[in-house]
Amino acid sequence: MPVSRLSIRPPRIKPWTRKKVENVGHYRVFDVVKAEMLLPNGEPCPHPIYTFVCGTWCNVLAITPEDEAVFVWQYRHGTDAMSLEMPGGVVDEGETPLEGARRELFEETGYAVDALEPLLAVEPNPALQGNVHHAFVGRGARRVSAPKFDDTEECEVVLVPVADLAALIDERIVTHALCVCAIERFLRAGR
Repeated sequence: MPVSRLSIRPPRIKPWTRKKVENVGHYRVFDVVKAEMLLPNGEPCPHPIYTFVCGTWCNVLAITPEDEAVFVWQYRHGTDAMSLEMPGGVVDEGETPLEGARRELFEETGYAVDALEPLLAVEPNPALQGNVHHAFVGRGARRVSAPKFDDTEECEVVLVPVADLAALIDERIVTHALCVCAIERFLRAGR
């Protein structure tokens, strides 16, 4: 468990135990794993547990010298809709989350920053996934080239005044939970 200055007592309940784990599907950006589990009392769980194995994810809140945040519109299959988001994606094998964030910013927007600072690291959905998402903030963002999209990727860059970030959430313009978390953390940190 992470160390905290808060006085929250540790859990009294015990974790489950993985007895047998089997990869039952590989789907390009995630795998599906089936696990036979033992309950904390040692009894077998009456049904298998299925989870997703996903890579590490990242995104960037890039801020221009004009105090604008660099966002992208992109189509999302899960919601079958356009989504306004911070640039980001999967950290490639051999990359650190910071390197992945810098690459994703450049590929999706053509923007670069001199330095990135960590904003937060969260577990996107611990009920079904074991991966971590890292968010960064980068200042002095400037466009250095055209975006370099993957074969099936298309994004449209949008510059949003930093003063409007809270409204993006309040008015449900940005609804992607990982972007909302990063923006909220940025705003609580006092920019």
